[in-house]
Amino acid sequence: MSRRIVSLIALLAFSSTPLLAQQACPDGSPRDPAKISEAVDRYAREPFSARTYRVLKGLGDPMIDASYGGYSSWENADKLKKLIAEIAPDAKQPNYYGYECRLGYPLEVLEKRIADLGKTSPYVRQWLTVQLAVLAACDGEKIAELPGPMTDQQSPVKELQEADRAYQQASLAFYTDRTKALDLYKAIGASGSPHKGAARYMVANILANGKQLAEARAEAKAILADPSLAGVHGITKELLGYISNLEDTAPGWTELINSTIAALDKPTKDIQASPQLASDYGRALYDIEFGGIRGKADDWWLDGTLPENPTISKAIVDATRQYPIAAWIIGGQSTQEYYERAPWQVIGPKWEARTQSLVDRSLALVAGMPPLAKDVIEALKAKSDDASRKALWDKAVAAARAANDSCGTAPETAAAGTLLTHAVRVSALAGKFDEAYDGLASYPVKGSVAYMQNAIVPLGQYILGQGMVEEARKFRDRLLTDDLWASLDKDEGSRNVLAQIAMWAAEDRAQWNKALAHDSVKTGLSLLNFLPAKDLRAMAKDEALFTPEERALLIRTAWTRLYARGRVPEKSFTEELYALNPDVKAVADQVKVDYPKAKEANQRLLTILRTPRMGILVNAPGIWEPITMTGGGDVTALDSFDHNDKNWWCPFEPDRQLGGLRGEFDSLTDTARISWSAKRLEPVIEADALASLAEKRDGVLKDHPVVKSVSWNEIKALSAMPSAPKLLATAATKWGKAAPRNDARNGAAEALALAVKATRYGCNWHGGHGKYSRAAYEVLQERYGTTPWATQTPYWFDCVNFYDQTNTTGGTCPSPSWPKQEVPR
Repeated sequence: MSRRIVSLIALLAFSSTPLLAQQACPDGSPRDPAKISEAVDRYAREPFSARTYRVLKGLGDPMIDASYGGYSSWENADKLKKLIAEIAPDAKQPNYYGYECRLGYPLEVLEKRIADLGKTSPYVRQWLTVQLAVLAACDGEKIAELPGPMTDQQSPVKELQEADRAYQQASLAFYTDRTKALDLYKAIGASGSPHKGAARYMVANILANGKQLAEARAEAKAILADPSLAGVHGITKELLGYISNLEDTAPGWTELINSTIAALDKPTKDIQASPQLASDYGRALYDIEFGGIRGKADDWWLDGTLPENPTISKAIVDATRQYPIAAWIIGGQSTQEYYERAPWQVIGPKWEARTQSLVDRSLALVAGMPPLAKDVIEALKAKSDDASRKALWDKAVAAARAANDSCGTAPETAAAGTLLTHAVRVSALAGKFDEAYDGLASYPVKGSVAYMQNAIVPLGQYILGQGMVEEARKFRDRLLTDDLWASLDKDEGSRNVLAQIAMWAAEDRAQWNKALAHDSVKTGLSLLNFLPAKDLRAMAKDEALFTPEERALLIRTAWTRLYARGRVPEKSFTEELYALNPDVKAVADQVKVDYPKAKEANQRLLTILRTPRMGILVNAPGIWEPITMTGGGDVTALDSFDHNDKNWWCPFEPDRQLGGLRGEFDSLTDTARISWSAKRLEPVIEADALASLAEKRDGVLKDHPVVKSVSWNEIKALSAMPSAPKLLATAATKWGKAAPRNDARNGAAEALALAVKATRYGCNWHGGHGKYSRAAYEVLQERYGTTPWATQTPYWFDCVNFYDQTNTTGGTCPSPSWPKQEVPR
């Protein structure tokens, strides 16, 4: 089938939907594109979750999130504290209730008493007084006995107080004597107390935590079998999961998994109509993963290979042979993990064989897989031949249409994002880019994250990562429209990735600037460090492209590069520096006020010494991303952590900077992520994949118009120049030797003191500073020893606080090294 035919199929299928023009949803409510997008994204974010499976199966979405009650919650604590403050403002409350403090049930009882008796009831306040004593015991306070009861009470308060105090007495014992508490709870559970259910639950809980697991399970099952105790069925089911974990037996885990899947398999209308089913459902969303139904790193669950005396593994294997949801979740997540760990560029024969094996074997485990769920998991193994692409695009189109037409309520909504991602993927792998562009351009849910981050972005990363610069320009021209850029006003991450893809696709400087305009962190781009000083100076004049802060950094960097190489920047250059950096001008002006008779060169030296932010880098390679020098704060402030990049300058390190440039490119194309999961990806990545991508990357670098504009002679000169501590200390020493002794008014003493300080806080990656730090120190002490600058400078520095934190004065100071890099030219 020709590329144009397949492209037209996708285009017509998306654009022929008459309901796209509808202004109302099927239920009559107004159409809201943002809500439709969010509906698609809800399932695309977790494509192989139990929630997504339910929707694909046609059971609907109750819109309940996974929940686990546990012991207490911040919400319960907050509610309880507020009620206590309202009823008894003078009551003593702890700042924090510990993990063991059971707050849910006391809150429930308090709310019930308020509803029945009123918030101002004397008994409500009395109940609270007693309960606060119980909670104080939980908080570690020694409580010998509860506050006394109210006397002369009439029904029903009299009976309530008797029941409440009995339960509060048992609760006090729970925090101090579990054996006694067990007996008290058992007595309450055998009575007609309104606290009977809670007491029965506490019996099971104490038995479980006392490792009396058989007894705990028996008690929990007895509770669940008693309809009159329905109020504690939810937390008792949670407790059974805990017991299963402690028992660690195959039957126990099987029971947990079975009950969890049963709770997940209820229609939405039933769940929404029943608080108990709703509670069970929220807990099941949590327990499905807790019970091991999640992605696996190897294939034991497929092979049925079990260890000796298997427990949870046996339950998982059995579940995948009994329940389609179990096989689908584990198989889908296990396969999806590969896509989450590596970009499309590395997909090859091994990848396709592995993903096909995982999907096919998962589907073969159990019958009854819902058709939509089957479509979604099979998309993970889809190949790039014409027939497979057409079939996948047809499904993607149908799902998107159904999602859009139903306003996100159709079961296909849960498939729309994932099917689109893989339809675009197979088109890219086949080199059928127009097919992908047409499908994306006509996609009806463009506001979804799935559309942008799971389709547009990875397609651009794939094209650039494959070194296909001409195709990247077509990608830019077809998809990166003004409307698309406008839609990314709140998605800075996607905008910056697409902007940088467009930058590397640029055929000239004008196109590069046009793409650069969309990047929100322009001065974080590694390539800017390689630009000649004249280019940085020119860029600093571009008010349309750069912010005032960015322009200030660019001119500061350009000016400092000339100064650091021993040149005197021309007057107009300095005026431009001051115009964009009024704080630097203020320092320079103050130097002239402080030392009006000092020579211009010495005034310039002292201005630099007072402004550590005068550096030669626009940004620096960071651990995760480049560190921009924009926003460095006060230009006169020393950075106590980063001495090399932010306090004046080191010589330019070509290997470090080129490594940073290549690393930034690899991060942009997403190939850097592969190294994080190298072991996990071994089964799916070809042996030469990374080397091939590196070669393609370097081809892009070498041919890029901005890289071609780099002056490698200037880079060589910047790498050979002295570090700031050396240059500044040497110049200050020369000034100090020539100036009159003990005369602080000429500025030499301050320059010497600040120069010694620069050897402490400046560049420490290029050897020790002992020779010139000591020389500056000795001139300061010998010629200006009576000045405050000398008394404030008791030491000189060599290797103190250097790279390996050693003090080796007089020896060879250690310096870091970076992998050797080839110059891209």
